Amino acid sequence: MSKSASNKAKSNKPTPKSAIKKPLPKPSKPAPKKKTSAKPIVKKSAPKKASPAGKPTKKAAKASAPAGKPVKADPKKAVTPQKTVAPKAAPSSAKTASKPSESKPPKTSTPPAKPAPAIATKPTVPAPAPVPVPPPVPALLKIIAPTPVPPPPKPAPKPTTKAAPGKVNIPLFPSEPIAPAKPPVISTEKPPATKTGALYYDSHMHTPLCKHAWGEPEEYCAQAVKSGLKGIIFTCHCPMPDGFWQIVRMSESEFDLYVSLVQRAKDAYKNKLDVCLGIESEYFPGYEKYIEDLHQRADFDYCLGAVHWQAKEYLHRYEQGTIEGFRRTYFEHLAASAETGLYDCLAHPDLVKNYHPDSWCFAIIKNTVSTMLDRIAKTGVAMEMNTSGLNKSYSEMNPGNEMLRMMAERKIPVVLGSDSHRAPRVGEHFITALNNLAEAGYEEVSYFKKRQRIDLKISDVISSIRRAADANA
Repeated sequence: MSKSASNKAKSNKPTPKSAIKKPLPKPSKPAPKKKTSAKPIVKKSAPKKASPAGKPTKKAAKASAPAGKPVKADPKKAVTPQKTVAPKAAPSSAKTASKPSESKPPKTSTPPAKPAPAIATKPTVPAPAPVPVPPPVPALLKIIAPTPVPPPPKPAPKPTTKAAPGKVNIPLFPSEPIAPAKPPVISTEKPPATKTGALYYDSHMHTPLCKHAWGEPEEYCAQAVKSGLKGIIFTCHCPMPDGFWQIVRMSESEFDLYVSLVQRAKDAYKNKLDVCLGIESEYFPGYEKYIEDLHQRADFDYCLGAVHWQAKEYLHRYEQGTIEGFRRTYFEHLAASAETGLYDCLAHPDLVKNYHPDSWCFAIIKNTVSTMLDRIAKTGVAMEMNTSGLNKSYSEMNPGNEMLRMMAERKIPVVLGSDSHRAPRVGEHFITALNNLAEAGYEEVSYFKKRQRIDLKISDVISSIRRAADANA
């Protein structure tokens, strides 16, 4: 057999299926056999730029490092991966690299121990144009922070008084000029007596809010009915600013509570006793405007003014010189309180006799008292006859009988008050007080409703108290 025939015979043999190969698309670039695709792609198209920060370090070549520090590519380590780069990924990278603010240096290969995930950073689909990222918030705040606004001018400091050596400076509430005292309003209508015949009111008593009284308002009401009274007026110590003698008065936050306590007692004794709202307001030079505003905060029936010499603030400022000099200062302030026009009546007008009571002598202070009473008489403000003086260190009603006669001569109206800090003292010693008024020359005694003075004959009041007390016994 010839060589051609032999070759022909071999060609007629069937070809196995495994040997048949389908035509493959011609690859654009054959992959080399030396390296695998585990290492990242090295860009050769990005321009090499020197870093403004200086020569780059080896750590900057890591894929996770922030862009901005280009690193020179090592030609010995640069390889071409088996897979081809997506045809549309290059334009996207070119667009990104064309922006000067976001230019990226060419990536280089990393050590074999820590390969960079090149596939994750290069999408195979066209990427949208990158959205500009705003600068960090702190930098933005530094740029757009407004010009600091100058602080508002500081208010004028509160005036203070000059204290004597070793004394305490006392801050004063800013005071504004007080209008001259207005003539008091006198009611000409005589209120009818109750079914029991009661006519009169006890116009001075307290609640536990003053921190030195005991018993609920309703207990005071019950005692008033037994005492033959038509009504009572609660006059608890008013709140004061600047921490003024806080241990004997309600706080600012308790003022509404005080009003509600009186209203509660009024509701509980409806048709049995007329329960009214009053206030014992402090007089201390410099606080007049505060008291004026305080009297507008509620619908008071009665505003009772008081100078308390025993207040630590009062002693710190005025306890100078002699004992008699201190007492003269007290009576000067009593007259000044009437001249403010803030009060309907002045409480316990000779209370200062309890300051060193063993040395009290009315004859020594009489001329000062006379001048003081002349000033008060011109204002028309009433003065209180306080029966609780019998329970104080100088056991005598406030005022004493000699001063009471001087008040009668000047026709200064008088209001009775028990100054009760306990319920059993409501209406206490009223018959004795009324007899003292009659002996001093008075024919009438007064009380207030809606801040209008109501005058009653002393004889009628004495009869009504006895008759009503008997009816309620």
